[in-house]
Amino acid sequence: MLNVEGQAIHKSCCQEKWAVSSMGSTVPASTLATRGPWSRTTSGVVEDLYPDEHPFICTITDSDDPNEMPYAATTTGFPLYKGSYRTHTKTIPAGFQRNEGDHFIPFPITEPHGETKQAEYMQVILHPNPIVVGLRDDSNKVYSKPLYAALVYHYNGKPTYNVQGLEVLKEDAAGKAQMDCMIKCLNDPSLTAEVHRFRMISQELDWVEEALIDSKDQWGELATMKLKTIRRLEMADALQRMQEQDEGLIDDVLQSVVEGSQCGHRT
Repeated sequence: MLNVEGQAIHKSCCQEKWAVSSMGSTVPASTLATRGPWSRTTSGVVEDLYPDEHPFICTITDSDDPNEMPYAATTTGFPLYKGSYRTHTKTIPAGFQRNEGDHFIPFPITEPHGETKQAEYMQVILHPNPIVVGLRDDSNKVYSKPLYAALVYHYNGKPTYNVQGLEVLKEDAAGKAQMDCMIKCLNDPSLTAEVHRFRMISQELDWVEEALIDSKDQWGELATMKLKTIRRLEMADALQRMQEQDEGLIDDVLQSVVEGSQCGHRT
């Protein structure tokens, strides 16, 4: 882990000016891959697909300016600073890469006074929900945000993927090594992170589905046992017999009370 005051998260870094966007797929498995509509005006959809929130990122700002780039903070709300993990300025921090060329990731940082600059150093953290950390030489702040595949806009719309087509991206897919090589050759760290997220989510979803199936089978066995028990109680006429027994006990008690009062009266 990087020597950052307050401790941040880290792993490696990369670039790309655009990347393919998919709105995701809920289409039946038999649906052919096609191209669907894509509009840059669907801001609500974009905000839903690319949320700024991340469960492991706490951020704060120095002003009320909505354009200011939030920077990382500790869980107690104190600013997270770079610390003294490098010996000279203008040197690449350990675990980071320069945000340029094949390692470029769009990461504009807007200061409270309104000036916007790209992060100079980047580090990608391939957590199941990947994030990217950005640094600048002229600031002690640590910037971090969720990392999503950068969008590529097509005039003829975005592709729509079916289930079979996405099988090649899974962790246990045949030819995974070749697929990883092709992804690496694209020199798009944001796409690499998105594929990693897809694989992690797919694995966890498979585990949850297996657990649900096991639970469903167990529920079915218990429900069957309960039904058989109910049938046996019915065959034994259990409730009626218990009711009769209860009524009999009440009659016995009343009879005892009456007999006791009669004996006292005679005396």
